[in-house]
Amino acid sequence: MRLRVVYPGVTVLPLQTSNAFLAENGIYGPFALFIGTLEPRKNLTRLLEAYALLPINTKQKLLLVIAGGNGWHMDNIRSHIDSLGISNFVRLTGYVSDLNLSVLYRNARVLVMPSLYEGFGLPIIEANAMGVPAITSNCSSMPEIAGNSALLVDPLDVLDISSALRVLADDDNLRHRLSSNAELNARRFDWATSAKALLAVFDEAITERKASRPLQ
Repeated sequence: MRLRVVYPGVTVLPLQTSNAFLAENGIYGPFALFIGTLEPRKNLTRLLEAYALLPINTKQKLLLVIAGGNGWHMDNIRSHIDSLGISNFVRLTGYVSDLNLSVLYRNARVLVMPSLYEGFGLPIIEANAMGVPAITSNCSSMPEIAGNSALLVDPLDVLDISSALRVLADDDNLRHRLSSNAELNARRFDWATSAKALLAVFDEAITERKASRPLQ
């Protein structure tokens, strides 16, 4: 059996020009953004521990914003944040609408997605489309999707995640370079291209099916 890989496209989020959502959630200044359902495979526990290891001056200039609805086995996330002593620097927004998601992406310094597993990793491309680079895992689908728009980390290594956060908090030149790569990377994921690729697969399958039929 032959396989064909057809990437999905990225849907442009509606533009929200107001930043009121940020103020409502106490988000001031640069921030690292996590987007996703709160569940174990998203590796939030290690992300929080990695963030807690940052020097105080780094945390002061780079908040951590966690946006997403509750999943499973993450009911203690607030208490874990408190136990790490980082409650002043972490914002939990809960589920966000597409309009507010657009605001978060547009203002984020970096997307942080150190998942243990992702079937695709759509937030990486959504962030890239707005020029936002990523810190993501060096496993599963994420390196393939992120291309050269991200710093890759070992999702099981808290120190590795923390180091990447610190680098992108401090290094404006690196952040600018990854941001430029991000916009180019997002262009790989286009719905028109996806549709053409799917049609080509269907045409090939139909042709082969017809050729395999016995003569009447």
